[in-house]
Amino acid sequence: MKNRKIKIFFLIFFLLLLILFSLFFGVDGFSFDKTIILKIRLPRIILGFLAGGSLAFAGAVLQGLLENPLCDPYILGIASGAAFGVGLGYLTKKLSYFLSPIFAFLGSILAIFFVYNLAFYKGRTNKIALILAGVIFSFLFSSITMLFMVFLKRPLNEIIYLIMGNLAIVFNKFTLVVFIIMNFISIIFLIIIYGHAFELNCFSLGTEVAESLGINYQKSIRLLFFLTSFLVASQVAFAGAISFVGLIIPHLTRFLIGANYKNVLPFSFILGAMVVLIADLIARTIAPIELPISVITTFFGVPFFLYLLRKNL
Repeated sequence: MKNRKIKIFFLIFFLLLLILFSLFFGVDGFSFDKTIILKIRLPRIILGFLAGGSLAFAGAVLQGLLENPLCDPYILGIASGAAFGVGLGYLTKKLSYFLSPIFAFLGSILAIFFVYNLAFYKGRTNKIALILAGVIFSFLFSSITMLFMVFLKRPLNEIIYLIMGNLAIVFNKFTLVVFIIMNFISIIFLIIIYGHAFELNCFSLGTEVAESLGINYQKSIRLLFFLTSFLVASQVAFAGAISFVGLIIPHLTRFLIGANYKNVLPFSFILGAMVVLIADLIARTIAPIELPISVITTFFGVPFFLYLLRKNL
């Protein structure tokens, strides 16, 4: 218990240190310009904190709910489905400020519906089929998104950043209002999901165990899919589809503080926020142009995914 408290203390300490460093450090070194800090760096830190935290939180929920350690919003195609929804939202032109996040949510719901139903056979979900279906739909939605964006004559960098994640957002009065509303709802949904931590502990032990304890699996899975899809969509609508955060972070959190979802969920959020902020810091400083965040997270995510795949075959 004492070791856990020490780990939690250092985790929060390093998060605060990282936020301060991200505020003042950029491609040209340290800068204390008030305009740069408040209008450029602070918004991307807030976006990175919420995006990384929500994706890691969603990954932890999916891994417990589907009894599959390989689950992740990106691998299952949920993030790509949300990006596809954002692309559809651009068809509404001036209304895209308000409708793109809604379309992102519908796209994520569509993705998880297809993936889950393809992998569900004879009353159970096949773990490998779930991953294969997710990868297939992830590629499909990403390709369709790129096609949409090209026909809509969107800049190439905007297409890449949507599919692979980026925090370089400039808010106007419309996008800021939508961002605040979406994240206010997301915080409510995070609290609701946290209230189902006991059910997730049971699901991680097996569907039969959960049902023997009187938990309605079908009702819980529909509710948590709905809430998780919204969390992912609300971040993809602004930060794009960031890969592997939802895969790595829940495992790392369990290693640090144990498998109880009452601890795993909040600290997956904190650790996920840290990882995305670090990836963003690297992405905007190591190259002549700003890299998509998924370029950085993939270097860590792919070896970890292959390790988990090998372990669970």
